[in-house]
Amino acid sequence: MTGRFASQVAIVTGGSSGIGREVCRALAAEGAAIVVVDVDRARLDESVAALLAGGAPAALGLLLDVRQERDMEEMARLTLEAHGRIDLLVACAGILRGRGSLPKPMVEVSVDEWEQVIDTNLKGIFLSNRAVLPAMIRQRGGNIVNLSSVAGRQGRAHDSAYCASKSGVIGLSEALAEEVRPYGVRVQVILPDVVDTPIWQQNGPIRPEQALPPARVADLVLYLAGLPPDTVIQGCVIAPFRTRRRVRKEEPREASTREVPARTTP
Repeated sequence: MTGRFASQVAIVTGGSSGIGREVCRALAAEGAAIVVVDVDRARLDESVAALLAGGAPAALGLLLDVRQERDMEEMARLTLEAHGRIDLLVACAGILRGRGSLPKPMVEVSVDEWEQVIDTNLKGIFLSNRAVLPAMIRQRGGNIVNLSSVAGRQGRAHDSAYCASKSGVIGLSEALAEEVRPYGVRVQVILPDVVDTPIWQQNGPIRPEQALPPARVADLVLYLAGLPPDTVIQGCVIAPFRTRRRVRKEEPREASTREVPARTTP
């Protein structure tokens, strides 16, 4: 199979929906063997079937949880067992808030809600990155692309846990990039703005006015992973090009009956 990523093996966490699903599709189209990691069996099976039907050279589905150390170790082991190498990890698994929770001020956030978000979004990045690094270091090469958010740089009200987790992903990725640079392993982090993914279902009726399709973020992932080995892009923000502007309707003004004196030029 030909393509930019032919003969490469790519793991995508959260690969059954949203950005992760588009990343899997795009990588497969470029010749990569795909390992899809997710916690939803039905979505996982459907995603793998779609990849194979679309011509992916190989697609393996792993029902594993990024929050669990043993699961992430199993992810790396099974990938190496199937393919003998790990060239790329794209860490997409993430949630907006705790299960069944709606936007709320931090003073009302329970410890359980906080831990669900931090464990998935930040601990999951730590465990998945750590799991693939021994293989990449042995290979003296590899790419890791972690998904953060613009909310990691600019906090927003009623999403404290999400913002904290995504800020942590940026710091972790930047620190790790310096640690593994001598081994030829490249770590980059993407900060998407609003993207049209199922994660918005956690906001109830709140929907963004304009949002990027997930495929645009997938395009950026492939661009970063395919950079020449002497190049890295840091702090990469991707956002919708907002062409529509809100027009504030003004109430018609009452006609003034007061005469305004004409100006005279001195």
